[in-house]
Amino acid sequence: MVGSLNIRTGALLVMAALVSLAFIACDTQQIQYYLKPTIEGPGGSVPGPTVVSATALSQHNVLPAQTQEEPSDSPATELVIGTPAEAHDLDKPETYFVTQSEAVALAEILGCTGWATIRIDGVTYFRACADDEVWDQLQLTSEYWLALNPDTSGNPFQPTVIPITPGSMPSPQATVTTTANTSPFPQHYYGTVDEAITVASELACSGWTDVTHEGTGYFRPCGSDEEFEIRKNGGPVTLSGTPCNITSDPTARFSALPTDLSQIASIVPTGAPAGGVIKPHSYLHNQNKIDGNNVRVPVYAVADSVLTSVAYYDTIVDTSEYLIFFDVTCEISFKFDHISEVAPKIAAVSPKTASANSATTHTDAISFQAGELIGYTVGAGGFGAWDFGAYDLTYTNQFANQERYEIGHMTQSIHAVCPYDYFEEPLKSQMYALFGTHDQRLLSGIECTTTERDVIGAASGAWFDSLDLQFSESKISIGMLPGDFVTLSGIGSDVRIEKSQPTWLDPSLLTTSHCYVSDRRWFYIEIQVGGMQMALVNGTGNCPNSMPADSIIYYR
Repeated sequence: MVGSLNIRTGALLVMAALVSLAFIACDTQQIQYYLKPTIEGPGGSVPGPTVVSATALSQHNVLPAQTQEEPSDSPATELVIGTPAEAHDLDKPETYFVTQSEAVALAEILGCTGWATIRIDGVTYFRACADDEVWDQLQLTSEYWLALNPDTSGNPFQPTVIPITPGSMPSPQATVTTTANTSPFPQHYYGTVDEAITVASELACSGWTDVTHEGTGYFRPCGSDEEFEIRKNGGPVTLSGTPCNITSDPTARFSALPTDLSQIASIVPTGAPAGGVIKPHSYLHNQNKIDGNNVRVPVYAVADSVLTSVAYYDTIVDTSEYLIFFDVTCEISFKFDHISEVAPKIAAVSPKTASANSATTHTDAISFQAGELIGYTVGAGGFGAWDFGAYDLTYTNQFANQERYEIGHMTQSIHAVCPYDYFEEPLKSQMYALFGTHDQRLLSGIECTTTERDVIGAASGAWFDSLDLQFSESKISIGMLPGDFVTLSGIGSDVRIEKSQPTWLDPSLLTTSHCYVSDRRWFYIEIQVGGMQMALVNGTGNCPNSMPADSIIYYR
């Protein structure tokens, strides 16, 4: 695969290579890396990223890394820009890099463009220059060897880092010195991705966008054009990115139960691995009736709120169901999914014909009072389980590759919270008492998690099938479920491995290779490239002794 890069100003080139060196030497990463350290968050032990301050970046004119980053440690060797171990053996890994930004930095110093991926012993590296012929020619020049051996003695760069913990991204009131303060860049346009992301946090939007102004490329905060226009003028937006026309209050809480709890058998918290993704909502399981079917339960608004969007869609088991979103304030929202019947005033603004997917459409604002009937449900496909999620735009979950979620506008995953922590007492305690398993066993001491399930260097969390950072759902999700079940999802039907089984291993501790077995199906997993890449093979019968050759690679 060959990638390409929009070239920024020539003055940024040499310092980009120096920043790559400094980052490796200091064992810190730009925001695209999201490697270290590990910190405690709502979902357990998860990666706490480091982000280079916009001030430090603007002072040193750092060229941004515009593509997905890989970690700075490979299984075989620590890779840095420097003289290869054997100067004429250019196939050795020392001439390649584990981050695209290092390859791009070298490419620009050499005068070529882009980068290329190289596979060595099943591990992916990045090489300067998109064109193989140009790369071959440049290796013979003196510029190539000077680029690999830069004289950094007169420029000891030490980047400033700001540790960010889950839920504590810079607030909209924070101030920051950016390139725009010291250069003729157009307002809200920046020379680095990191600066755009920092300002996006100030504006309370997510992501960034490539923009061109008078023939020059820049980076602009906010992934959505509509949201940017609102945010730059100081206007608030809701979970959907639309203008907020209701009260702004991040302290709002839920004051009514979502259903009749006497009809609920168990609740599985947010963040369950299922269907290949880490779910941004919890599950409520209805009680079973004597005939084995699930009871029909009412669904209520949990707070004074406004209906904002609705979907009416067909399922693969020939049922038609509703997905409904509500805003409580500008910052706090909730949703229900797999609703079988809706109240008349929701039906009046809902699609009349079920669609093939659950994409929602915005509706006229319709107010609901806390405790007001929304509808009824027998669960997804009539099997009793339905979704309840809550979202807080002032809370930001952290992931192994945060940039993927920001660029992909995965807003629900980024801002999902434990819904039950947002209830007033005694409602909160009543629902915590129903925490349990998918098979309706109640358990004590269950943690109410979020989507923050990635553990850097380990198998736990979500995995994608492409290095492309544009939106796509993860393909594989791995994690623990209540009851000490290891769950592997996205590989055919979801697989759950009980703690009593011999191959059970907490996936947050799977840092090298391991083979899980369940019902004669085996799943061989190997963690690669510092935990940012995973090889996986599955089959039937007995586990192999080593990773088979036909593994599939997944990425953070």
